[in-house]
Amino acid sequence: MTYVRYARFVLLALLWSAFVTPAHAQSENRFAIGAEFGARLASTDDAHGRDIKGLLWRFGHGKEGFGFNWGLNWFAADIDRTVAGQTIELGELHVRPFMAGYGYTHNVGAFSITGALLGGFAFTSVSLAPEATDVYHDALGARSIRGDAGAALTLRPEIGAWYDVSKKIGLHGSVGYMVARPQVTVSSTLGDDKRRVRADMWQLKIGMAYSIF
Repeated sequence: MTYVRYARFVLLALLWSAFVTPAHAQSENRFAIGAEFGARLASTDDAHGRDIKGLLWRFGHGKEGFGFNWGLNWFAADIDRTVAGQTIELGELHVRPFMAGYGYTHNVGAFSITGALLGGFAFTSVSLAPEATDVYHDALGARSIRGDAGAALTLRPEIGAWYDVSKKIGLHGSVGYMVARPQVTVSSTLGDDKRRVRADMWQLKIGMAYSIF
């Protein structure tokens, strides 16, 4: 499913909820938990996006105005590299960011819309694909091949919206852009092959949470 189709899906789901359900604030919520799904879509040829499946939670009910925001958004992506004149799948890159930032929340009826900018630091690692090991070995004559990835700064502008379906149920949709560009090193008997990877991702998610207390 393309970026445009996911964006339309999130928008249509929110609009559908607005028209077919009564607008009651999730006023009883102090902590809500649920599930979300969506997609990460790579903005460059260096990496490949994946589907998103995970937990969704909400603390309290969004208050109007500026406020502190935080996020993890750990993800994995398959990355490519040109080696010996051919583009191969290098391996799986894991990005584990810890981010904090500031945003603004605007409440309109049953909707709570937040725009925020988060920044932080990511720990990264890489697992080389068998294909990559074979190419370094057969085409370049390298031995003792291993991969490593350095830490990287991260940045993520995003916009998200909660819609209060009822006093217990909230529907959430969001669109964000993750900037992450770690240096990935392939070490062997030939030396270190260091290159920076643009693992930037569009992130589109939709989910539902239920207030448990």
